[in-house]
Amino acid sequence: MPSSIADCASLLRQQGLRHHVDIAEGVIRLVFVTRLYRNPRGEKLVIMSISTPDDGHRVRLFITRAFVADHDPAGVCLAACRLAADTPLVAVEFDADCDDLRMVVEAAVEDGSLAPLQLMSMIDRLVEAAEAWAPVLAVAPPRARGGRAA
Repeated sequence: MPSSIADCASLLRQQGLRHHVDIAEGVIRLVFVTRLYRNPRGEKLVIMSISTPDDGHRVRLFITRAFVADHDPAGVCLAACRLAADTPLVAVEFDADCDDLRMVVEAAVEDGSLAPLQLMSMIDRLVEAAEAWAPVLAVAPPRARGGRAA
């Protein structure tokens, strides 16, 4: 049985997690305070989205712009791929348009429905991976004019 955004929102409510349903974009947004991870704006926050692509046959959790790779896209992407290989369920996607990396956890939803524990495990896995990867994939300092580091 496919899952919908409404199903995921209901599971989040059952677990007592505050969230925002963005109907226009078809996603749910969650925000978590972190200890090590800093988003590209320098905030100690993970901003996660939940979507249900393939007519609800997949549940996808992702952190858009999890890590900026503009200082060394190939090196940062390689390091992220190595980390993903050692982190079950977590994948990394490179967005060439923005020179950044997206962290992703997906689950197929075929015959049954998404269980609350399964959704919570996916959320935990993604937040934990962001925290663990942060020291390795730290955002490089902004470059000053003329190509020198500030």
